[in-house]
Amino acid sequence: MIKNKHILITGGNSGIGFFAIINLLKTKNILYVLIKNEFRKNEFLKKIEKHFDKNYLSKFLNIIENCDLSDLENIKKIKDYFFSKKIFLDVLVLNAGLQYTGSFYPKVSKQGIELTFAVNHLSHFYLVNVLQDFIRDKEESRIIITSSDVHDPKSSGGNIGKKAGLNNLFDFRKKVTGQFLNFNADEAYKNSKLCNILFAKELEKKLKISSSKISVITWAPGLVIPNDDSGFFRYSKRFNLFGYLIFSKAAKNILGISESIENAGKILSEIVLDANLNNVGFIYLSNKLIARKKHKLVESNVSDEANSDELASKLWILSEDICRSFGFVTFNI
Repeated sequence: MIKNKHILITGGNSGIGFFAIINLLKTKNILYVLIKNEFRKNEFLKKIEKHFDKNYLSKFLNIIENCDLSDLENIKKIKDYFFSKKIFLDVLVLNAGLQYTGSFYPKVSKQGIELTFAVNHLSHFYLVNVLQDFIRDKEESRIIITSSDVHDPKSSGGNIGKKAGLNNLFDFRKKVTGQFLNFNADEAYKNSKLCNILFAKELEKKLKISSSKISVITWAPGLVIPNDDSGFFRYSKRFNLFGYLIFSKAAKNILGISESIENAGKILSEIVLDANLNNVGFIYLSNKLIARKKHKLVESNVSDEANSDELASKLWILSEDICRSFGFVTFNI
């Protein structure tokens, strides 16, 4: 089991990430958590201090403040933090994600990029590029990306509503910047999860070319429904609260198809710590429903589109190009 490692996690102040942090702190790993603003920081500290005393947290928990991932400017701030403190990371957990299914209109980032794509894919793409020199090149080092089975149109969640599909990136730039052609919030989320996997596959290929030992692990937590207003569904609930309440009650209590947020966080922490995942190259793990209220994490296949090396390469080039168009040009992988 990995201990005393330096771990950066995005999306750690609520949801799955929060419960992963609790487990990782118990094993005395050193955590770096990105927090969007002062309000979120205070909320996070109030919750985490119920589990650990302040002296313990001062040893193992570090907060990088005022770091809204949707704004690419903040990615530079993260790099400066590690550079100034001469800190090297063992694990990078790219867990932040949002969706606002139900909205008829796109939300946009400071750079004018559709918000789902900006947070779920582009921020993490740029973060890995600028932090690559700060990740130790060791067999136990890993980059973990939280994706979803809904990237696959054939999956039980992916075949409901508008399906994922990048159409070989034809007009895709116009879908995520500027014109937002035929915007659909559900499709935007599913496509962002597809982008996660394509990015991970291309990243692993580039790391392998440079003989790096860093593994790239993608995983799908399953359908996770929080018990409060924080975390993943906090935006989409606004658009159809009644529908959400009916669906969440049925999924949790009647059908038994959802995973608890505590278990999902525990699984993420295990992916971080599991020595069996040392030097695995690329792997996709899915928390599959195997019986009512019972899941199992298994190595799984990605969708046909997510398997395309050509599409992965094209997405990487497009992502670089979008970043460059806003003046963000540090690419060294």
